Amino acid sequence: MDDNRIKEILVVCDRSTEINRHMMEIIYKAKTIAMESGHLVSVLYTGNKNKDIVKGFSQCGADILISGTSPNKIGMWQFSDLVTRWIKKRKPQLVLFQSTEFGKDIAAIISARFEAGLTADCMDIFYDITNGFRFMRAAICDSVIAQIHCINCTMNIGTVKEGVFEICKLDRTWKMEMIPFSVEEDNTYERETCLHMSKEEQIKKEINMKEYSTVFCIGRGASSPECVEGIFALAKKYNACVVGTRPVIEEGIIEKERQVGQSGKSISPKLYIGFGVFGASQHLVGIRNAKKIIAINHDPKAPIFDYADYSMVADVKDILDKL
Repeated sequence: MDDNRIKEILVVCDRSTEINRHMMEIIYKAKTIAMESGHLVSVLYTGNKNKDIVKGFSQCGADILISGTSPNKIGMWQFSDLVTRWIKKRKPQLVLFQSTEFGKDIAAIISARFEAGLTADCMDIFYDITNGFRFMRAAICDSVIAQIHCINCTMNIGTVKEGVFEICKLDRTWKMEMIPFSVEEDNTYERETCLHMSKEEQIKKEINMKEYSTVFCIGRGASSPECVEGIFALAKKYNACVVGTRPVIEEGIIEKERQVGQSGKSISPKLYIGFGVFGASQHLVGIRNAKKIIAINHDPKAPIFDYADYSMVADVKDILDKL
């Protein structure tokens, strides 16, 4: 297939043993959008597959069924890597997940990996030729319905609540394409949160950031195992607290309790050093009260440099090696 020619909407089903109503609602809604926008609907499914299940996907509007089964329950990180691989292969413009606890976790991870817009708990989705995909969701304590249009990204992501869309089985006159895959049975995709931390750091789940006058922040540009290990070693030497940006948290590199930013904690240390932190506005909100900010990033256009007292355009690993 020519990815430059074919446009797709990808529906990612929860890890399940069989098709359910929630999946069918999202697939049929995706098909109605696809018929208006000229997209195909592909479905990623890891449950059991038989004639009736395949027929159910087809009747709901799936043009392509990407399916594979595993004798063991797929873990969150293994499933995230599976979805990541298929997104890279299919290059969809819209990816939809079920608004379950599992579906929301995977959607957040995928959003961080691809730097894509994510709208949670969608009540409606529609497409227009001028603005592309737009989402409707409740906001301000459910007092208003917000219309959301994601910009500056080539892929939009949404999680869809159960029961908001209807199901109408289609009279199919064309065949659904079947793409099988094999789910590896090993645990090579499974990642232990805070893998590179010391045992003392892993045990200390409650972190009082106010106790520290110095804070080291891990950004996407410093998320390699070597950099993370180096930052924690340096933090131990200087009695600094290690925190992270949202993408680093979503990747499971450090635990949620260390997230700083709009959706995490706000801090006001005497010294903040950002290692590979790009400086999205959501993160900068959390460090605006820091007394001194030092930023290290290889990108001279990183927004954090506009807020830093001292800036270093350099590779984080090189700086850590010198320190």
